[in-house]
Amino acid sequence: MARRPALATLALAALATAAIVVAVIVVGSPDTSSAQERTATVERGVIQSTVSGSGNLEPANQTDVDFATSGEITDVYVEAGQHVSKDEILAKVDPASANVDLAQAEADLQSAEDALDQANEAASTTTTTATTAQSSASNGASSGASSGSSAASTMTVAAAQANVDSAQLSVQSAERAVAATTLRAPMAGTVTAVNGSVGQTVSGGSSSSSSSSSSSSGSTGSNGASVAGGLGGGGGSSTSSSASGSSSFITLAQVSRFKMEVSLSESDIGSVKVGQPATVTVNAASGEQFAARVVDIGVLSSSSSSGSSSSAVSYPVTLSLDQTGKRLKAGMSATADIVTSQVTGLAVPSQALSGSTVTVEAADGTQTAQRVQTGVVGDSTTQVVSGLKVGDKIIVRSAAAALGTALGGSDQLNSAIRSRLGSGGLGGGLAGGGLGGGGGLRGAGGGRTP
Repeated sequence: MARRPALATLALAALATAAIVVAVIVVGSPDTSSAQERTATVERGVIQSTVSGSGNLEPANQTDVDFATSGEITDVYVEAGQHVSKDEILAKVDPASANVDLAQAEADLQSAEDALDQANEAASTTTTTATTAQSSASNGASSGASSGSSAASTMTVAAAQANVDSAQLSVQSAERAVAATTLRAPMAGTVTAVNGSVGQTVSGGSSSSSSSSSSSSGSTGSNGASVAGGLGGGGGSSTSSSASGSSSFITLAQVSRFKMEVSLSESDIGSVKVGQPATVTVNAASGEQFAARVVDIGVLSSSSSSGSSSSAVSYPVTLSLDQTGKRLKAGMSATADIVTSQVTGLAVPSQALSGSTVTVEAADGTQTAQRVQTGVVGDSTTQVVSGLKVGDKIIVRSAAAALGTALGGSDQLNSAIRSRLGSGGLGGGLAGGGLGGGGGLRGAGGGRTP
């Protein structure tokens, strides 16, 4: 029993020895752990620094179109998927009410003009009478009465003229209301949705477009209808038999041109500017790449929670694709690489730099450290402003490969360990003969037993 402490000590010693052997294998020789090297030639090239973001393709221009006056739909001339030209007629509502309003406005204008003519005639007669009275009058009272009558006539003419001006505005408003009963395409494009049919009732709305933030409101005519010209953005409100109030009557989109919006982190957004070039890669189109440019940078940030208490801040950036392809469709996912800086000059792999120093290899193989001045730092290369010339050979160092790669995988690793520890390998452990020639504590040269 007294030998058990000695056996425990021997076991611990054996375990320590095994750990040392494994450490030697893992660390390896100085040659294995040293940095791997390759030679690169200094050349002139383009150095680019980019930031990336993901998003989905959208039509470059999309517009919601609504009637700007109320009425019952009498005709719909288009359907989803149909291409239309600018000013092409899309649909109509019953113009009867608008025509009545126009006729009434024209009649009011005619009456106002007649009243103005009468006022002018009365004013002319009053002026003639006043002149005659002034020449024949012999006292001031008669002259004063004539002057007051002339002023009253002038005021009557001014009021009549104001009535004419008001009536003319009413006629113009009524004419726009009649024109608004015919819905026309504000641009050339493809009809993507039609949310209404003949017999339904619509009411006027306002126009909006996804390509801009502006909107136009309808003016109000004598019948109180919106007459902005037939475009609307939010969809008209409806009665029980009207078109859907939650969407526009017709949606037009230019599906041959695309844009996309990406979200960039707060660390990247500072280097992005409107007009910068970009490359958009569309995965669904076999990874095809298309030229694009930055057209808008969001002012307000958006936050997305990535944990219980932290959130990532990002900013929206809109890009317009300058190229297109037959396989592109709205909604496809894509990645944009925005070029934030670009220069042409001497380019070296960024891994070749150690601070502001590179290692230059001479023709005879000797290596010397050379200080350089750097410029733009690209994604994989760095601009060298001075210190090198075209054709120089430089050393590019990279970290040694991981142990699994250096030994060719777990099978080779186990084989190497077996060759160092014995045929039992690590799997044999202390009991199975991991040390020595396969005997372990019991089999290592006839170890003593308690």
